[in-house]
Amino acid sequence: MRDMLLAHHGLVGSGGASGVGHGPVDLDVEVHGLPLDALERILVRLGPVNLVGRAFSVFKLSLGGADIDVSLPRRDSRVRPGHRGIRAQGDPWLGLVEAARRRDLTVNAIAFDPLSDELVDPFHGEADLKRRLLRAVDPATFTEDPLRALRVPQFAARFRFDVDPALRELCGSVPVHELPAERIHGELRKLLMLPSAPSWGLRVGVEASLWRRLHPALAQLDWEPVYRAVDQAVAARDGVLAGQPGRAEALMLCALLHPVDPGQLESVFDRLDVHSAAGFSLRGAVQGALARAPALTAPIPDGALRTLAREARRMGGLRLWLALAQALGRDCAGPARRAEELGVGLEPPGPLVSGRDLKALGMAPGPDMGVLLEELYLRQLEEGIQDSAVLLEGLGPAPRGP
Repeated sequence: MRDMLLAHHGLVGSGGASGVGHGPVDLDVEVHGLPLDALERILVRLGPVNLVGRAFSVFKLSLGGADIDVSLPRRDSRVRPGHRGIRAQGDPWLGLVEAARRRDLTVNAIAFDPLSDELVDPFHGEADLKRRLLRAVDPATFTEDPLRALRVPQFAARFRFDVDPALRELCGSVPVHELPAERIHGELRKLLMLPSAPSWGLRVGVEASLWRRLHPALAQLDWEPVYRAVDQAVAARDGVLAGQPGRAEALMLCALLHPVDPGQLESVFDRLDVHSAAGFSLRGAVQGALARAPALTAPIPDGALRTLAREARRMGGLRLWLALAQALGRDCAGPARRAEELGVGLEPPGPLVSGRDLKALGMAPGPDMGVLLEELYLRQLEEGIQDSAVLLEGLGPAPRGP
């Protein structure tokens, strides 16, 4: 297998900002001078190969516990509008310089040739890495795929890189309105969930006129409060909501969309593909939190916290609501701590009294039983009662029976 290149575009392509200057996070191998079928025959002898990307001349090889992307140099050509209108064709004889030219950014167009032990960097990506600068490899090829314009803000935010003015202008000329909603959501999610300061990338998008071209509601935003809110939300995203990716993403979306007119939220959700993730209703959580969290502020008594936890249970949870309130500048640090002490951040305490308990007292099932159960549960939450006997006391053998 000759002329194998280890492409370092994973240096920016994944991981956090700490990855810059510490070696590649992903290992991507680009093979020159070997036809696709011959490459496949070699790879299957090395380990399990995922052939899903074969149509794009990309294989995923599992080797030594690591997943490695192995590909041929690729020619992309635009055959119709939109991200899906790109036709990819592997070309093992494309050559090193032309293969690098097909990449989006100079920092993603650096490769290492292990056979000659040299860095292949025809577009000076290493110098741009040192300058912490994002620059397009080739304006003509950059604009072929509109998704590249959305990658620029999230790369800039994740690695705190500046954006070359010519690249910013290029992003402003790309028809991002052609992108399908799920691809927009994928890049937006990286921008909101990975950087320590998402506002960095949001500013890049504003300066490149990206967001306003995705939806009219985003063209009307006052972005300064949004910048503050998304950066404030990072502490909860990486703290109290760490390990809860659905709620963490809902929080960041709330911080981004909190100034949007409620009447436009549904269409914004559709455009940004805000639906559900791993069974968690992103849309429901964002709607609930945006409707209730901005009004929350200290003091919030314990009984009110428990009652709020019940209301929030199906809409992301009280932990999410209080985290959003803090991101919006509300005085909710104390209530947030107290909610965790009470154990109601995610779920309220369950009802102590059930219909079975009331039946044992002689009450027949029906609407009256439902009303009484609701009254008892509210009293339990408001007063912090922990013993069902206290709630049942005085009801008698046949409370409110027909």
